[in-house]
Amino acid sequence: MRLVRLALASAFAIAVLAAPLRHISAQSPAELRVALTQEPGTLNPIVGTLAVETDITQFLFDGLTRYDERGNQVPDLAERVPTLANGDIAADGRSITYHLVHNARWHDGVPVTSADVAFTFAALRNPNNNVSVSDPYNMMDRVETPDPYTVRIVLKRPWAPAIDGFSDRVGGAIVPAHLLRSLPNLNHLDVATAAIGSGPYKLVAWHRGSDMVFEANRDYFRSVPKIARVVVRFLTDDNTMMIALRTHELDMADRLNISTYVNLGQIPGMLPALNAQSYWKHLTFNTQRAPLDDRNVRLALCYGFDVHELFAKVAHGIGVLGPADQNPSTPWYDHKLAYYPYDPKQAAALLEAAGWKPGPDGIRMKGGKRLSIILGFPTGNITREQTGVILQQRWLAIGVETVIKTYPASTFFAPAAAGGPYYGGKLDVALAAFVNAVPDPNGVNINTIESIPPSGNNLAFYKNTELTGLEMQAASTPVFSKRKALYDRIQELLVRELPYYTLRWAEITDMRSANLDGVRPPIVNSTFWNVADWSFRT
Repeated sequence: MRLVRLALASAFAIAVLAAPLRHISAQSPAELRVALTQEPGTLNPIVGTLAVETDITQFLFDGLTRYDERGNQVPDLAERVPTLANGDIAADGRSITYHLVHNARWHDGVPVTSADVAFTFAALRNPNNNVSVSDPYNMMDRVETPDPYTVRIVLKRPWAPAIDGFSDRVGGAIVPAHLLRSLPNLNHLDVATAAIGSGPYKLVAWHRGSDMVFEANRDYFRSVPKIARVVVRFLTDDNTMMIALRTHELDMADRLNISTYVNLGQIPGMLPALNAQSYWKHLTFNTQRAPLDDRNVRLALCYGFDVHELFAKVAHGIGVLGPADQNPSTPWYDHKLAYYPYDPKQAAALLEAAGWKPGPDGIRMKGGKRLSIILGFPTGNITREQTGVILQQRWLAIGVETVIKTYPASTFFAPAAAGGPYYGGKLDVALAAFVNAVPDPNGVNINTIESIPPSGNNLAFYKNTELTGLEMQAASTPVFSKRKALYDRIQELLVRELPYYTLRWAEITDMRSANLDGVRPPIVNSTFWNVADWSFRT
């Protein structure tokens, strides 16, 4: 096995180090040419954090289950989805059993077994790994493997979100035990090792800063993918993206910046599409870092700009408005919620009450310190840049100096241990987005004290025992009406206390060839969830 890995590593070294940026224009029905606006920082689903990394995971890896375009849970490496009716969820809610398919193999030919699921669980719970997803794995007591194709997850307590674990995304996809179990940690895998999954495609080259090339896995356990080769290009520049689409150098571009989507207009032979998804753009306020540790300051910032101005000018009215962490298009949203109105006078009064007085240049001061905050966000997204400029202008009008800092996405979302500014708590306010990868409203990994990095995604570093208790109670409650009441209370608390403030619920904007069949964008997770079924119409 070691010889196989060394041979793969040598091939990848040649492809990655020697290849220049490439211009790909030749079209073949056997080749799909896709563009994404970001490049992944890792191929390893254990430590990945980016939406683009979940996109790439769809080519390389599988979960036990996944979600279809309607948000229904469907089998993946498991033969069926566990339910109470089929007996795979225990009557007391304390265990979940999965029966694995018998014909799945890793890209190197080794069978996928229950040992891989047990190893994936151990890797997700290993403190030496830079894992950002703790829930629901922290509520699992152990993973039992009574035979090579049976997995039993024993829970510490009944936990509704547990059924969403081990699905086909970063923080859930199954990884190969035989290749990884001997390593001290999984934080810095070489490309050849990290790319070996059980998914529908095999990675054959990664030209850094340019593209990835995939070829169909002819041993894929479902069926051989219909498209033999996929080239994924990384186009971070809007103009380059528009040229590539207009000249038909691409068959598809996913997660387009809104400005790109709006400016493209109609292209003969291409279909524009808006796809609803639980993808929320928000401000994250660092509640453990002065001056944002003062609720009055957070509230003043919200009164200090107009959400509707951003929605009209930046988002071009694309998406849905809702200020908390549940999508208004779902039954979990609390329709009593409202945004704070644009009210600079109220913002000024709140800052005065917090002790911030106007200084000689208009910037407020307190105890000899200027009211200066750092607003950070990833580069390569013009809508974030436009939003940042508007916020900077509006907050200056109420006496707040805003210093904008931008980072490559892989740096911005890097774990705290790797120097990431977002997970490391180095920003006052972050302009970012969360993607709800599952339909369940569970916010344990975002809102609880136990989820503060490095143990989760509570990137507001918000410590509120009431909120933590509500999230834990809601996740333990199986009855919809009771859960709904709890999530209503959670949303009300979030809008009142403002660890986050949602600017809009985005719709995924994409453009694809009219001849491309089988694309079924989902409500949650990745557009590429069923990429093995895509084909070109002849």
